Amino acid sequence: MLKQRKSRLQPEKKRISQAEASAWDVVVLSFKLFLPRILFWIHTNLIMIFFSLGIVTMPASIAAMYHTIVAGLRDPGGSMVNSSSEMKIGFRTFFFKAFLLSLIKWAVYILIGFSIVFWSTRDTWTLRLLTIISLYFLVIWWISSGYFFPVLIEEKNINLIQVIKISLYLGISKPFQSLLFAIVTTLLLIFGVILLGPILLIIPVLITIIMTQGYWFITGNEIPEFMEIYEYINLPEKSNSRGSS
Repeated sequence: MLKQRKSRLQPEKKRISQAEASAWDVVVLSFKLFLPRILFWIHTNLIMIFFSLGIVTMPASIAAMYHTIVAGLRDPGGSMVNSSSEMKIGFRTFFFKAFLLSLIKWAVYILIGFSIVFWSTRDTWTLRLLTIISLYFLVIWWISSGYFFPVLIEEKNINLIQVIKISLYLGISKPFQSLLFAIVTTLLLIFGVILLGPILLIIPVLITIIMTQGYWFITGNEIPEFMEIYEYINLPEKSNSRGSS
């Protein structure tokens, strides 16, 4: 009984603030967010799979999922966002940009792959050393490309070249945080592909949450779940938006 009373008297563990958080805290937070709103995330993921039935529509469906999850994350109470409506809006809004961005992304991967094969098969070791440069560009492209869709969704009025420039800047300027996000999301993707089945209902959503909040973390945008709901609602920009409405 005495131990129980002491445990009740002990203060609750203080919520970590975004200013104190690390990139790893962002990853952990992303996993914690999944279960409380699992129906919302899975519903969004199912619509994304339906929209992805055609290869041409797959990039737009992924962009729509990012759009919907951004809306969901910015509604921590979970009462204002309809996943079906948001997915339709995101699909229409980002269809062409998402398709072209994906073409550029995979074209560069193929180009880097050919470069690695080309230089690694040269006759002299001095030329083979140039493979290191290709591998460096591969890593930079890998850790930066995860930001493509978060930047595309958040910066609606910029062109694709600017999306890529911003993503590359984030990957190069924040290499360790970006590498962590890239490793975690890549491992999740590999894990999902190996297991297949129902696990694919959660892996794409988890990757999207991690990269979205990772982008917010690196760029200094507020991550709602690092705050109490009342604190987030009472942010100046939130109060102004309510007043203008």
